[in-house]
Amino acid sequence: MNTKLIYFSPTGTTSQIVNKIAAGLGNETETFDFTLHKSRLEYKQLNFSASDFVVVGIPVYSGRIPEFLEDLFNNIKGHETPAAFIAVYGNRDYDDALLELKDYFEKRGFKSIAAAAFIGEHSYTDKVAANRPDKADLNIAFAFGQSIKTKMDNITNLNDVILEVKGNYPYKERKPSPIIVPQTTDDCNNCGICAELCPMEAIDFNNYKIIAPEKCIRCCNCIKKCPENAKSFTDEIIINITNYLESNFADIRKEPEIFGL
Repeated sequence: MNTKLIYFSPTGTTSQIVNKIAAGLGNETETFDFTLHKSRLEYKQLNFSASDFVVVGIPVYSGRIPEFLEDLFNNIKGHETPAAFIAVYGNRDYDDALLELKDYFEKRGFKSIAAAAFIGEHSYTDKVAANRPDKADLNIAFAFGQSIKTKMDNITNLNDVILEVKGNYPYKERKPSPIIVPQTTDDCNNCGICAELCPMEAIDFNNYKIIAPEKCIRCCNCIKKCPENAKSFTDEIIINITNYLESNFADIRKEPEIFGL
């Protein structure tokens, strides 16, 4: 069984979880990292066989999978390929994202073996799920991978496996996205890290204060990775959302949820 990893992970939380699961599986691993635009261009068509085991990981955006990934996932095909699905959310809720991810890949030739929802530090604030995934989360992810391997060793017919996860269909309605981008202060030293790491190439390489609003998905990678703390959201909408998250979820520790094992 060859392990294949597919993930989108702007702030690095999803990649930590998925790679720790792969370590638990203990097989040779090939990675398809969909985070950067230039990397996604290499994955125009991906096909997987029944001898592969695919782990798909995504961050949760407002209870759904990131919308722009839908077109990319259309280019991924399985052929009776066993898979596990991972949703990483910022301590509020993952709503329908895990079910949506599972459904999406099942329609494309994949067989669902297991799934899980893990917690990562919220992209809007480091006061919600701070420094997660932590050691305990990563230990659970490793054990999850080990349990998948044990399950696969004991499956004689993939068609006998039925996986149910939390979520509802129709999925949570996507609300119109506000046109808001991070603002940049004069503390910016023009290092260019933000533009290099922007998954949507939304930041102008000639002027790092210019961010294309039609491209920005507010993943906050530019904010978290800026060495000068020169980028932040100043819009009242994002500030109010952040205050709500901090007031309601900063003091709650949610734990990973495992399905199928």
